[in-house]
Amino acid sequence: MAFFLRRVRDHAEAEDLTQEVFARLTASEMAGTKDPEAYMFRVAGNLLADRGRRAKVRATYNRGLAVTEDIGVETLDPERFLAGKEAIDRIEAALCDLPERTRAIFLLFRLEGVRRREIAWHYGISESAVDKHLTKAMRRIMDGAGEMS
Repeated sequence: MAFFLRRVRDHAEAEDLTQEVFARLTASEMAGTKDPEAYMFRVAGNLLADRGRRAKVRATYNRGLAVTEDIGVETLDPERFLAGKEAIDRIEAALCDLPERTRAIFLLFRLEGVRRREIAWHYGISESAVDKHLTKAMRRIMDGAGEMS
């Protein structure tokens, strides 16, 4: 116990580490050990080294969290993941409800990056008609997204 108290300066943690040493000694094959006291201190030293490594990993992880919070990156938790999946499902349902031509025009413009002029030429319609299809699609998607909010 004194060995740990000199190194960790926390009585409760020193007690926990001492208990862990005795738990490991009980579980080990110490019968053939020539110097049980040296073996016990080796186990104690290994526990301190493990504690130091865990503390270093925790500190690195906490620094990483602080950095992501500073730059506005949110951690991915199950609730947020589920909310995102539900939003995608609502958008997909809204897209499926669109007329075929409107859906195709929207997907060409938003996902494929095709220009309005090229879409108009392909479908034989004016650019303003393409704009009307895009507006109709966006309105339907926004209405669908608002249903769950």
